[in-house]
Order: sequence, then C-alpha cells, then structure tokens
Amino acid sequence: MSWPDLLLLSLANASLAFTITETKLFAPLRVWTMSRSGFLGEMLSCGYCLGHWTAFGLTAVYRVRLWAGPWPPLDYFLTALVIAWLSAFQWIALCWLMQRTGK
Repeated sequence: MSWPDLLLLSLANASLAFTITETKLFAPLRVWTMSRSGFLGEMLSCGYCLGHWTAFGLTAVYRVRLWAGPWPPLDYFLTALVIAWLSAFQWIALCWLMQRTGK
C-alpha cells in the first residue's frame, strides 16, 4: 500500500467518523444507542473513539498493510492505528471548519 492510498483511506475514515458522531442525520441513532448502552452511546458520540473502530473495519475490508511482517494480524492492527491517528487530525479539521461556519 502506498502512502497516498493510506491518506485517502484515512480521509474516508475521518469523514465516516465525523458524519456519524457530529451530524444531525445520525443524532437519533446516537440518542437511541445511548439509551440502550452507555458505552456504545459514548462511542457513537466520540469521533476519535469511533475512528479507531471504523479504521479497524476499513483495514479488514480493504486488507491494507503498511508492513509485511511475519505476523499479518499485527500488521493489520498497526495499520489501523496509523489510519485512525491520521484521521484524528482530519476529524479535528472538520470540526473546526463546521464550528467556524456556524453549523
């Protein structure tokens, strides 16, 4: 996997996490989930937290690996952490832009 591909995947991850945790579209889902399970409700309300889980999902679906070590599960896990870390900065930028525009 190339670095541009990784950056694009992290941008998709940030967009997904932001859309679920911050938009009005998913507000009913967040409220419903919070009423059922405090842990899951908090996870759907935290872009950083959800970004990790979506990064794990995207890594599993696209089978992306930054390293070719002897133990692939560790490579996938570390790649997901890198994607989540990169998307956290993008998520912060999205939140800042939305706040700046008053949305």
